[in-house]
Amino acid sequence: MQTPAGERYTKDGSLQINNQGQLVTQSGNPVLGTSGPIVFQPTDHDVTISADGTVTVLEGTSRTDSIRGKLRLASFGDAQKLLKEGYNLYAAGDAGAPQADTKSTITQGYVEKSNVNSVSEMGRMVEVMRTYQQVATLLQQQSDLHKSAIEKLADVPA
Repeated sequence: MQTPAGERYTKDGSLQINNQGQLVTQSGNPVLGTSGPIVFQPTDHDVTISADGTVTVLEGTSRTDSIRGKLRLASFGDAQKLLKEGYNLYAAGDAGAPQADTKSTITQGYVEKSNVNSVSEMGRMVEVMRTYQQVATLLQQQSDLHKSAIEKLADVPA
């Protein structure tokens, strides 16, 4: 997408059409297609995005799809080096130049979810917390024992 700071990348698929007819993100940044921003006509309706990112519409009373653009999908050699900027935006940074992504697909109407099983992770978090509390209690008891031993040694008559 195009932002005031330059081109940025996102996995956020919550897109909308602004007052100028451009396909934009929730924050109003224009989504870039292979030929620039994707723009719709006032008579366009029934927007569809295919698995390869082709954006089609029905225009006016027509029953034939009209192509409005194709989303520019990108991949990076080392995606871990993308710089997170907030608002679901990433800058290329040290990740290298973006390459055309021919392997990924788009599924319209779905929201990307985490691949983490929240129930098992909550159980793991409780387990880690209990272990931490046990270790903290053990260290406190050891400290109290050490303090008590020093006090008893100080009370021994010379």
